[in-house]
Amino acid sequence: AGKRRDAAPRLPEDLKIVDDIPFKPVGEKKLDLMLFQPLVKKYEKAPLVVYIHGGGWGGGDRYKVLRPDVIGVIRSLNQAGFICASVEYRLVDGKPTLASDAVADCKDALRFLVKHAQEYGIDAERIGTFGSSAGGHLTLVTELGKDSAYPCDPAIDGPAAKIRCVAAFYPLVSFVDAECMKGGNFERPQRMIPLLGGLLTEKRELALKLSPIDLLRADSPAILVAHGDNDKVLSVHNAIALRDAAQAKGASVECIISKGAGHGFSGDAISPTITEIDQQTTAFFLKHLADAKAP
Repeated sequence: AGKRRDAAPRLPEDLKIVDDIPFKPVGEKKLDLMLFQPLVKKYEKAPLVVYIHGGGWGGGDRYKVLRPDVIGVIRSLNQAGFICASVEYRLVDGKPTLASDAVADCKDALRFLVKHAQEYGIDAERIGTFGSSAGGHLTLVTELGKDSAYPCDPAIDGPAAKIRCVAAFYPLVSFVDAECMKGGNFERPQRMIPLLGGLLTEKRELALKLSPIDLLRADSPAILVAHGDNDKVLSVHNAIALRDAAQAKGASVECIISKGAGHGFSGDAISPTITEIDQQTTAFFLKHLADAKAP
């Protein structure tokens, strides 16, 4: 479920990190999260931003938060007095773990943090989520999908997380829209088998529960989506489709398209740059979460 501490990469020394916090047992294993405490205390109860990692749904861990295009946002939010978290979820293999289980784990991580908000100094009314690639997809479904539609753990009791805003970097936004899958890894129908437990033609109902553009509603929280127009893993059409669907439904959406950028904002001369994208993402979270009263 998670790496042992001795297998963890070197953590930044300029950040206040609490690692190896178990939030959910899964059989004999457990899922962990790590917290980044504020570098400067600006709130009695701090806003929270939760990061969900990528890795094709079948790889990665909470240390993906150290990616160059992610840790800059975390660092800036910590400097602004926010708490940040990086969470793990069961990696999808189709035998028997599906993408819906990963969503449930992300939702349970949010519910765990809300349940322990007082202990960690979190303002449970000011929460945002953030994810990249597969984590960008999961961060959208974690907010947009109803808890009851996924196999969440009833032992993590208490209120559901009220998410105010969501930032998704280069996500997949639909498991049913063929245009979103063109020019990337999902053109092969078999790619859906480990995620859905079968082909799309057999699992369409589940696929709709995992498709952010089909879960959007007029009162959805504010969304920021960022994508590179040279992404060969998940086409930039995903960001455009999400933007257009949100606008059509009257939901708040900001869309950043980085020219020349591949998946992960790779590229030598991309525009906007990773630094600029991070600055816009930080500003997005501050705009929607920083209205808590400072002490």
